[in-house]
Amino acid sequence: MQDIRREQSILSLPFGLGYTIDITQTLTALAAAGMPARVEAFDRLRFDDGRAAFLATPDPTTTVTDGDDGAESRVDDVILLPGGSEGGVLSLVRRYPDLVVVNGKRGRVWANGRQVHGTSMQRKATPGWRTVFAIARSVVMHGGGTHAIADRTGIPMGEVRAAMSALGPHVFHTPIGWEAADRPVLVDWALAAYPGYGGVRTCWRRNDTIDAQADQLIGLGGVMSDRWAAQQSGVLVPPDRLTALFADHPDMQALGYEPAAADDATVSVVIPQDTTVLSSAEGCCTNDFITAHVLYEDSWVTANMDAVNGLRQLLHFQSDLAHDLRWHPSGS
Repeated sequence: MQDIRREQSILSLPFGLGYTIDITQTLTALAAAGMPARVEAFDRLRFDDGRAAFLATPDPTTTVTDGDDGAESRVDDVILLPGGSEGGVLSLVRRYPDLVVVNGKRGRVWANGRQVHGTSMQRKATPGWRTVFAIARSVVMHGGGTHAIADRTGIPMGEVRAAMSALGPHVFHTPIGWEAADRPVLVDWALAAYPGYGGVRTCWRRNDTIDAQADQLIGLGGVMSDRWAAQQSGVLVPPDRLTALFADHPDMQALGYEPAAADDATVSVVIPQDTTVLSSAEGCCTNDFITAHVLYEDSWVTANMDAVNGLRQLLHFQSDLAHDLRWHPSGS
């Protein structure tokens, strides 16, 4: 997965995958904001007024280290945002007015605790990334023509056609619809390169079995994921955690839940930014791609990595089996 995240070639997405960063756009944005700078070392810029700037990506918190003398002892920092979510650093901008934050891709610069150049900080995710991953998952598991993919995913046909161009040689068209050029490769890419569904998460706890909690939340229209969902797919992992994805947040307290810390919660409720995960559920769970992603995000737990590997093997098997059934249906 780390290799795919560093070297993935199916789609170029600016989510900070890899280590080498082209900062031309950053320098251009700084100059446009009246803060010209030049490269001084591999990880430093020098402003024309003499201030030094440390380049850090994608974790902005690594640059916020006050010395013994407090914030006055620090030089200004520049944080590069390769195009992902800006929300996590905007609070830092307000907390540390001497921080300079640059999103070169979108030409935005923040300094002195406010945005000083570029369009509004309100932005949408990179256009199309949700649909590309949803369509890749659909193609590798189900194949089918543009109409069938649109019906299955709930994505307009125009966006389906555009995603095929983004997937390029990794998909091809056949007399019965689109297919993956290499099914295991497309499965692995869809697992490893997916940047996540984003959105808002809340954590809750109730003294009841996970099965009972899942059944109730499924009845309310949620799609289930995490360890509980992995076990429903036949992967051996303790089913002691549940992530439920909803389009609208249910009234958890009315259902008998109380707010809980992440470590103590029995249920995490997510309102995803990537709404395609709500329309691609298989049965009582999200599809196994999304469940694998949820577990991989917590991969420091050995049991979770074992479950991710189990889901990966299951997806390889399912994609091969579905392909065989499409091309060699029973009785033909």
